Amino acid sequence: MKSVCFITTVNHNVGDDFVREGIIYLFQSSGMISKVALVHKHSPVTAVYGRENLRNLRISRLVEPLCRAVNSKNRISDADILVQSGAPVYWCHPQTDGPHCADNEWFDPLIRKRFMPDRRERPFLNLAGGSCQRYHSDGSEIENCQKCKAYIREFFDTCDLTILRDKLARKMLNHAGRDAKVLPCTSIFARDRFGIKPEPGEFIVLNFMENGGHYIFGQEIDSERWRHEFISIAFEASRIGRAVVACHTPHEEKLAKVLVPNLERFLVPNNHLEFMKFYARAKWGIMNRVHGAFMMASFGKPAIVIGNDSRAKMIENLSLPSYYVSDVELVGVESLIDQARSRCDSYPEQIEEIRRHSRQEYENVLKSVLEK
Repeated sequence: MKSVCFITTVNHNVGDDFVREGIIYLFQSSGMISKVALVHKHSPVTAVYGRENLRNLRISRLVEPLCRAVNSKNRISDADILVQSGAPVYWCHPQTDGPHCADNEWFDPLIRKRFMPDRRERPFLNLAGGSCQRYHSDGSEIENCQKCKAYIREFFDTCDLTILRDKLARKMLNHAGRDAKVLPCTSIFARDRFGIKPEPGEFIVLNFMENGGHYIFGQEIDSERWRHEFISIAFEASRIGRAVVACHTPHEEKLAKVLVPNLERFLVPNNHLEFMKFYARAKWGIMNRVHGAFMMASFGKPAIVIGNDSRAKMIENLSLPSYYVSDVELVGVESLIDQARSRCDSYPEQIEEIRRHSRQEYENVLKSVLEK
């Protein structure tokens, strides 16, 4: 039995928690690991024992090299297996002079400077990583960015296994001269780790994010129009039955209170178990939060994702649709609702087949790497 250290987020994003718990389930159900450690990737010094609560990146950049210099006891060195867990791993936005994946905050201190010099043949896995590009990107942005291409190759070559969660991430990897398998995000297995079962549907789940997602990336998005369209979706959904707005952050709860004050809101900050139990009781949903939709879908509850970047398309791996936020008016509110409601009877059987096949695929590739 081995110990595994996850490069993830901690008490930061329930979506990241869903992904990580799904990976842990796959490991533990196959009897591959016994001990789990977490590093908050946005503050790499949290790899050091006793520095778990140091969550400021600026301070981390000062303290982490000092801890490394004095060889402080840390989770990276203690682990038998290292896993980069979920999240976008490939992004490049030259149109807006925006961020590059090569400049992320965790790879250099944790991998180049801490893990690689002391690798000892230990496996490093990149599981359920994805892209974060404009919604309609074809991945070609990476072609003219030598920095990101070199980083993506280095990251891939350092790993013993890479499994991606969306097709665009694979295209970006291909532009860098490498290839990997695409499987549905491991968040669909998180419920299995805790034995949480689907429950009879009690409510319709809605979710709102400003502009339909985390970032705009220079796209022309009419934020006021999306607000009005969400209000229309909420109005029509509440005519059908009880509707609840899932709020993954306090900011989302404030927005929901302003936009649809008559609807119930659900928020238990940084408590992914409570969110799992909540989504288990859903009927169907229309979401901006991709991993809220993934969790709902894992229980056999169909969900549509409306988004503004490539992460929204992950849901298509679960045989569910995604739409660009600026296309909602064209698609129509009634059509969106009908698409979700019409799948309620057939989707539970469909998702179980997706989960069964995906679990087998994950377990096969994990065993091939970890049982050498």
